[in-house]
Amino acid sequence: MSIFATTEQMTGTTKHHIYVSRSHDVAANLSIEHYLLQKSHPDSTVLFLYMNRPCIVIGRNQNPWLEVNHALVHRNVAPTSFSTHLDQGSTSFKEKIKIIRRRSGGGTVFHDLGNVNFSVICPPKNFHRDKYAEMVVRAIRKTNPRARVNERHDIVLDPGPLLSKRDHPQPDATHQTAFAFVEGSLIPRKVSGSAYKLTRQRALHHGTCLLSSPNISSIAEYLRSPARPFLKARGVESVRSPIANIIDPSQDATKLTTSTFQHQIINAFVDMYDLEMIKASAFSERSPWLTEVDSGGHCAFGLVDDDLLEIPDIAKGVQELESPDYLYGQTPQFILSTHPCEEDDRVRPPLPDGFPRSARVYLKVKSGVIISSKISLSDHHGDASSERIAFDQVLKDKKVIDINNIWDVLGSACAPGREDGTRRVSAWLNLMLGKASDFASY
Repeated sequence: MSIFATTEQMTGTTKHHIYVSRSHDVAANLSIEHYLLQKSHPDSTVLFLYMNRPCIVIGRNQNPWLEVNHALVHRNVAPTSFSTHLDQGSTSFKEKIKIIRRRSGGGTVFHDLGNVNFSVICPPKNFHRDKYAEMVVRAIRKTNPRARVNERHDIVLDPGPLLSKRDHPQPDATHQTAFAFVEGSLIPRKVSGSAYKLTRQRALHHGTCLLSSPNISSIAEYLRSPARPFLKARGVESVRSPIANIIDPSQDATKLTTSTFQHQIINAFVDMYDLEMIKASAFSERSPWLTEVDSGGHCAFGLVDDDLLEIPDIAKGVQELESPDYLYGQTPQFILSTHPCEEDDRVRPPLPDGFPRSARVYLKVKSGVIISSKISLSDHHGDASSERIAFDQVLKDKKVIDINNIWDVLGSACAPGREDGTRRVSAWLNLMLGKASDFASY
C-alpha cells in the first residue's frame, strides 16, 4: 500500500483525514491546503501538517510594506533549520527568504524548518477558534508543560516559577498552567499564532508552532518595517508579541525532532476524535505519517509532495501566490508621508541625516499603484508647487513593483541643481518601498 495520498482519498467521503507534506515550498503547501479546503468532503475533518523553507507569510488583508523589512530580507539569507532538529541525514543550510501573501486573514508570520505548521479543515458547525489550539497545546505539553491558549487564541508559554501544588489547575485545563504569570513582570512568550478562513461549507484553522527556529532572535527584525512610522494603511495590522521556541534552550534538542513533534500533533488529533481504529503502531518515531492502519474506512491518511502540482487547481494556486501582483497588488490603500497630514497626523521620527530639510514626501497607493503624490524639495512655495506637479506626472499610475529604483523616475523630472536632494529623497523612498537599490544610503 502506497504511503502517498491520492486525490480520490483527499476528496472522498472518509470522515477523518491526516496528511503530512514532504514539500518545503510555501506556495505549494498553501495551495495544497487551499485545495483541501475547496475539495475535501464538507462533512470531513482534515489535519494537514507541513514545514516551509525560510519565508515571511502575510495575511490576506495586510500591507507588505508595513509588515516586512524588505531591506533586511534582500540583504540576508536565513538558516533553514538546526540540523540536529531534522530527521537523520538532513543538513542545515541558508537561502533567500521568500515573501508571500496567504489567502486567510490574520497577521504576519515567519516560517523555517524549525517551525511546524498545522491546518485543520472542518464543517463550520464544528469550528471554534480555541478548539484546535487546545488540541495543539496538548501536543506541545508532551514537550513543554508551560504551554496554554491565551485570550487571543494564540499559544503562549508561561515563564514564571512553578506554583505551589494547591494552585495547580486541572491537568486538562488548556488555558492555564502550573507556572506563575505576573502582568508586566514575566511576559508570556508566543510560540503559535493562528489564522482562519470560513466559507459556506468549510472552516479552516491554521497556525504555526515555533519548535526550534534557528532564526528566533532575528524574526522580530525581519517583521519590523522601517516604513512603519511613516505609513498609514487600511487593512489588518499585525499585533506584535514576544516570541520563543517551544524547546527550552536547556533541553537536549536532539531528543525532539520536527517529525516527532508532528507525531505528537497527530496523536492529539487521534485522541480528540477517538480514532481507536488506528493502531498504536501506526506512527513511526522517525516519520509522522501513518505506516500501518486498520482504518475501517473512517480515516484517510498519507504523504503529499510536489507531485500534486500536476493537479491544475494546485498549480494555478502556486502560480497566483508566487505572483508579485498578488503579493503587492492586493494591498489595501495606504499613505506614505514624511510629515503629518490630514490622513495621518502622527508625529514622525527624525528623518535620516542628509535628507533635505525642506523636502516633503506624500504618496497615496491603492492596489500597489501610485494614484497621487506630493513631493517637493524647495522651501519656496512656487518652486515647491512646480516640483509636486512634475514629480506627480512621472509617478502617477505606476505600479510600485514596476519601479526598480525611485531615482530612475524622479530623476527624469527633477529641476536643475536639485539632483543631489532628489537622489536622497529617492534613496529614502527605496528603503520605505522595499527597493534593493540604495539600501546602503540610509
